[in-house]
Amino acid sequence: MNNRIISLFGIIGSTVCIIAYVIFSNLLPGYNHLTQAFSELSSVGTPNNLLYALFGFFVPGILITIFSLKLMQLVNHGNVKRYPFILLSFSGLLIAIGAAPMNYENFSALTSWLHIIGAMGSGLVFMIAGFTIAKQLRKDSYWATITKPLIVLVWLLIISGFFRESDFGGLAQKIGILAYYIYVSLLSIKAYRFTAPL
Repeated sequence: MNNRIISLFGIIGSTVCIIAYVIFSNLLPGYNHLTQAFSELSSVGTPNNLLYALFGFFVPGILITIFSLKLMQLVNHGNVKRYPFILLSFSGLLIAIGAAPMNYENFSALTSWLHIIGAMGSGLVFMIAGFTIAKQLRKDSYWATITKPLIVLVWLLIISGFFRESDFGGLAQKIGILAYYIYVSLLSIKAYRFTAPL
């Protein structure tokens, strides 16, 4: 597939997730953005939960997985340590696994376990990937220009985590999720420009 198209997978996946959230949260009566979790929209028994699981988790996760592996080839002509990009790719795969509907009435259900592993695992893996990718980007003058905002976004995700148990835990979670998708989108836009024909 064309490198320019794949380079857009990051921002396409991010956009699909955000649009899905806006649409399905508005379709669910009484959904509270400040207090309710992102994953409640795909939980068992929620209207349209499988559609949200598809567009809020699975599709974005798969697109980010593919994009991250392509990114590894673009930075410094591929002369980078591979594991940070593989970790970012793995975070996308975990998001896709998180499409398994959470069952808030049965936390021991297989889908609940898959969702928890996917949702929490993607964030933990991203924290490592986020910092280590920035180090690889500094090897290439073209990519080095975005390392500072990327690091800020990783810290934003981390700091938001300390407020997950607060009265506005839902909002804190969504700020962390948004930080992740902005991080991926910045890389995606940079990759798209990098692959532009001369």
